[in-house]
Amino acid sequence: MLDQWIAGAVQPAALRWFGQPVVEIRQISAYSCRGMNGNPNAPVSEHAFGNALDIAAFTFADGRKITVKEGWRGRPEEQGFLHDVQAAACGQFNTVLAPGSNAYHYDHIHVDLMRRSDGRRACNPQGVSGEEAAARARARYVGKGEVTGSARVATSAKRLGPPAFADHESSPVLPVAVPGEDGED
Repeated sequence: MLDQWIAGAVQPAALRWFGQPVVEIRQISAYSCRGMNGNPNAPVSEHAFGNALDIAAFTFADGRKITVKEGWRGRPEEQGFLHDVQAAACGQFNTVLAPGSNAYHYDHIHVDLMRRSDGRRACNPQGVSGEEAAARARARYVGKGEVTGSARVATSAKRLGPPAFADHESSPVLPVAVPGEDGED
């Protein structure tokens, strides 16, 4: 399943957004015998069965590294790539949790194959296309920095806040987890 996602989604997205392949995927948690989100009183995590991965970063052939923590709200092409791979993961895995899902997943994309008796799948936040994420990012960066190609990008590491949507009713802004204000995953 993981190899299908990498070949069918990650590599095509890497080529589309950066013109080169991913040569390394940094995972930060695979097997770990524990409860969900590290809580000993919670149901057993899929990590305890070796049935889950937490992906924190992607390294490209030129050495460029895109972390989920910074790239999720980073440059338009970083957001485009990460949202494309997350949305594709939602079609491949039974559970996908990414930044914005909860405080425990602010810096990685969690994927697992949890089998639920009702057959339900979980994708949080709901996957959006990379094109949509990049367009939102471009709208935030307009007039705020240097021009790179057709997109304007911020020149400082300062967060620009949540994306501005034309219609807040149909496109709610998800809460953003703050590093250091949550438990370990």
